[in-house]
Amino acid sequence: MRTVTAREMTEIDRKAREEYGISQEVLMENAGKAVVESIVQDNGPLEDKQIAIFCGKGNNGGDGSVAARYLFEHFSRGLEVFSPGEKDIKNGSALANYRALRNTDIAMVTYSEFLSSHDIRDFDIVIDAVFGTGFRGELTEEFKKVFRGMNDVGIKTYAIDIPSGLDATTGKADRECLKAYKTITFGLPKKGFYLEDGPRVCGEIVVKDIGFPEELLK
Repeated sequence: MRTVTAREMTEIDRKAREEYGISQEVLMENAGKAVVESIVQDNGPLEDKQIAIFCGKGNNGGDGSVAARYLFEHFSRGLEVFSPGEKDIKNGSALANYRALRNTDIAMVTYSEFLSSHDIRDFDIVIDAVFGTGFRGELTEEFKKVFRGMNDVGIKTYAIDIPSGLDATTGKADRECLKAYKTITFGLPKKGFYLEDGPRVCGEIVVKDIGFPEELLK
């Protein structure tokens, strides 16, 4: 299968919206739903599972918000969502889906509150929706602490599109990059999955169709 750089995937996303009329809202909804379907397929009934979802401020976080909504509505009530405050969320679909979560009974907690009052070992499954293909460089100290705890415990973690802390193009990862049990990516796999640190942190790679036109993926 063809692989793409972060820039190429961004261009595919742009053309899907501007030339084919496929909205970001539709792509995000399909992405979040695809993640949940994959988790259910792996784990079976989730009613008794405790699930933590870590959402970032951009579209990757928006995918995580959609996944949280689907999980809460259909599969599991044992959910907590960890995210930035509303003022830090990117305008558009990411913010709209964050606000949709605010209208549910899902527990929503900031990262700093997680570090001060939660034990990752209380959860059965973690969903990583913090950083997407736009990540470059190093993680902040806050995220280093969050991800270090998860990696030390070895909890079953599902990365949405890409493990947070991995460069989608070069495959170079921050030392505390989240190590995924499975990476659920969209459209096409990213080059960085197979270079440098990629194979060490991606786990099993699953590619999901979320509505990108076939012509663009070719």
